[in-house]
Amino acid sequence: MSTVITADFSQFGIRELIFAQLLLKAYAEHGAEFLNCGLTLNFNTSSGYVFLSDEDYNVGVLDQSEQYIVQFYTCPQCGYEGTQHNALSEEKDFSTFNGYCSVECLDKNI
Repeated sequence: MSTVITADFSQFGIRELIFAQLLLKAYAEHGAEFLNCGLTLNFNTSSGYVFLSDEDYNVGVLDQSEQYIVQFYTCPQCGYEGTQHNALSEEKDFSTFNGYCSVECLDKNI
């Protein structure tokens, strides 16, 4: 059984190492206020995503410009995943609905 999420660089390919380099450069230059203690650099071997994660499971990915780290969200109700930018383009909004992607998902949780 293989591990899906790994921080072991020997499991990263060239593409993933390049994304890791870009993530670390963005973090060094601009930081990421939403990320806290226990920060790790990870690779999802199933999806191909390279991301930062803290001990509270906050996730940071590169924005479209590859210069800044933005938060990556997962709706606990429906499983929708993406950045706030992605969500807004699909008429969803994580910031308005307290971590849920839509009013429908928030209502289902109440």
